[in-house]
Amino acid sequence: MTHDSGHSDYLSWKGWTPDGFGVEGRGDRAYFRRELRELMGSDTRSVLEIGFGNGGVMAFGRARGWTMTGTELQPELLAIAGEHGFDVHEADRVGQLPDGGFDGIVALDVFEHIQPDESVAFLTTLGSKIRPGGHILLRFPNADSWVGNPFQNGDPTHVNAIGMLKMTYYARAAGLRIESFRAAARRGFATSPIHGLHALTAGTYLSISAVVSKALHFPGLPVVLSTADVVCALTRES
Repeated sequence: MTHDSGHSDYLSWKGWTPDGFGVEGRGDRAYFRRELRELMGSDTRSVLEIGFGNGGVMAFGRARGWTMTGTELQPELLAIAGEHGFDVHEADRVGQLPDGGFDGIVALDVFEHIQPDESVAFLTTLGSKIRPGGHILLRFPNADSWVGNPFQNGDPTHVNAIGMLKMTYYARAAGLRIESFRAAARRGFATSPIHGLHALTAGTYLSISAVVSKALHFPGLPVVLSTADVVCALTRES
């Protein structure tokens, strides 16, 4: 298998197509407002997305009036995003982007692809690209909860399992501060009746059982046990 065919196979497996790039799905706008809540303030104007994938966040940001810059590993996605008028760069060129040039950085479902011995350097680079007071938002499979296992272990390109304690170490070593470590947003009725029912039933059950499990097994430890993914909001240490 060639490197290019490997990329194509991965895009096909993810269900990413040129026609679907940047297409707003039902409920996406409300979902991204919750998932990216730290960036919803009026002072956000310039956002960098690491690993923009099929362009959902890029399109959401553009619709809000943000100047969107993106990086990707997949050459096909770089070409498609460029055709849509986005400022995009190869993944290994993040370090060449302007220091302090962004109000926010978004990396959804990316950090688990970074090798453990490269994680601190990766975060240090991102920290240099945000302005003082800016936020880095990372979303990754929840290694502290069993509900994160199918997502962490279901992708052959995932190389790092990250929980709250490991994230605390990475952040400190990179000169960053964790502002919040929280459950990822759930899609609800705005997306579909099925998503809404899931949030009401399974979501409610997981939330209640997580409170009990946390009290019994991890008292005083700010782990998240209720969702398959977690979102970590980081800022630069002053």
